[in-house]
Amino acid sequence: MKSTFLTIAAASLFAIACNHTPKELTYDQLRDSIETIDSRFLSAAPTDPVDTAMGNKMLSYCTQFADRFPDDTLAASYLHRAAHIALGMDLIDDMVAYYDRIIDNYPDYERLDECYYEKGIALDNAGRKDQARKAYQDFLDEYPDHFLADDIRKAIPLLDMSDELLLQFLNENSKK
Repeated sequence: MKSTFLTIAAASLFAIACNHTPKELTYDQLRDSIETIDSRFLSAAPTDPVDTAMGNKMLSYCTQFADRFPDDTLAASYLHRAAHIALGMDLIDDMVAYYDRIIDNYPDYERLDECYYEKGIALDNAGRKDQARKAYQDFLDEYPDHFLADDIRKAIPLLDMSDELLLQFLNENSKK
């Protein structure tokens, strides 16, 4: 009798737990959640650190949206925003993954050039010189006549300089 009661109680708890799984957000709920969090980020000062809990929610919502609605015109834009948030949270590998996902899946995205460029800059700033060089070269391959192409061509050789040589180079060129 006692074991029957325990079995029924365990089965009831299991059934209740299964019914309390988080409900999948609708298209409008996801979009509204992203826009609400995004407005909070935009109202914060640019020097404020990214709130980790809010940032993680934003990354989750953006990824869910792109996973569930990959053909929607907002998917690439939300992944682009996620890359910015990941960078602000110093999640460089995640940032690279978001940019790569946009580059690989959204060739018609209106801001694709920015994705290539921002990826290179962020990798350069993170000290990942070889990855930055590749990202810069990918940018040049895709956008050889872009207004930033000459700047990137000049920046690539600087990747090989030590910090000391780079500072010396910049000081000398600022005097010119």
